[in-house]
Amino acid sequence: MPVAGQFITLAKDEAHLINSITNKPVFMTGDAPQLLIVQVPDADVETYLADRAARKFNVLWVLATDFIDQANAPKNFYGDLPFDGPEFTNENPKYWAHVDHVVQRAQAYGITLLINPAFVGLDSKGGWVESYLKSPDEVLRTFGAWIGNRYKDYPNIIWQLAGDSNTVRFKDLKHKVLQLAIGLATADPNHLITSEECPIGVCGAGYNSTLDIWDGSPWVGLNGNYAPYAHAQQQCAVQYSKLATYPTVPPFHMEDWYEAEHSMTELQLREEAYWEILSGCYLGRFFGNNAIWTMGGPKDLMGQTWQSQLGSEGSLGQQYLGNLMRSREHWLIAPDVNHTTLTGGYGWGTTVSVAARTSDGQTIVAYIPNGNATTITVDMGKIVSKSLQARCWWFDPRTAEATKIGVFPNTGEHNFRAPDSNDWVLVVDDAAAKLPVPGKADL
Repeated sequence: MPVAGQFITLAKDEAHLINSITNKPVFMTGDAPQLLIVQVPDADVETYLADRAARKFNVLWVLATDFIDQANAPKNFYGDLPFDGPEFTNENPKYWAHVDHVVQRAQAYGITLLINPAFVGLDSKGGWVESYLKSPDEVLRTFGAWIGNRYKDYPNIIWQLAGDSNTVRFKDLKHKVLQLAIGLATADPNHLITSEECPIGVCGAGYNSTLDIWDGSPWVGLNGNYAPYAHAQQQCAVQYSKLATYPTVPPFHMEDWYEAEHSMTELQLREEAYWEILSGCYLGRFFGNNAIWTMGGPKDLMGQTWQSQLGSEGSLGQQYLGNLMRSREHWLIAPDVNHTTLTGGYGWGTTVSVAARTSDGQTIVAYIPNGNATTITVDMGKIVSKSLQARCWWFDPRTAEATKIGVFPNTGEHNFRAPDSNDWVLVVDDAAAKLPVPGKADL
């Protein structure tokens, strides 16, 4: 059930997100500045938040503490340690006052923080995993309760537990993370909790989402998916199918391959974004960029400053995706799993076209990665219209410009061919709904 006074919480149906202050639906347009709290000073925090707010990014993934990635780990930019004793004990007031500051400044910009209290990591080179394993259960429960009590009254937090969590390799890790979850959920009933598990290329299928590991756990509120480029479309379809068993734990996409990592092209970045949303991770997704997630730390390998990447092609693509989805009924969108809407030309593999339809029949959105190399066929009868007509648009995911195609009957099948060889988004609407130009105004 929704919690009052939250920027992002579950709606009454527990199937989509709302701002419980405005009671309006929320689409998660996320970025992953993971080291924002630990790597940079207050002035840089302000610069970053101002930019992301102006682009309507509304949720940011950050680490409250980090063991390995920042310049002076586990110290923050100001040289403060998170703990003045053994890990997860004797919390340093000065360190946590800075965490408070970042949370408060994000709140001022209307931004929710997806906060990981202590990122687990795949191994001792990637996070706090060894500290979790050696910490007594009571210490982890107490730390969870401490951080929950400290932040329970803020309106702009979602908790993320684990983080690259390799439960296959470490047999006691799930039990240890559970202790933190118990303490946190007991102390803080106000905020949603999710987790990030192991990427599919490391642990294999079935260990990649929150529900893969924590199915049935009462504290789980959102199902976060972690899949790289090649698996993003398929894995979001898998997570959507889990709504049949867990209808109150809807899915979003938490991490995929980032800009300037894994030799990703800008086309591939857009492909994974639209594949994720239109294949089932309909709550939203997080974008990542190497310089931004590291905030200029030691793992910034692209030779660019994070400031220079705020307007990168990947950043703009994520911004435009958010604009498009907010201009339509994103909270009602369901993937075209059986190709009953997009009936032809959908292809396969890395050029697969995907489509989704709102449950009231008002809108169809289809993504075509290979442009005019293919002709797609849409069942126009899937549009419900009092005027018996459908208005169709091409939306350019590279520029956010929309071009009207025309108005057609909402009967039979219609073939569409993209304007050129670039990737395109087809938007088909009920003409009687008089919706705004795609991507130009929030619905």
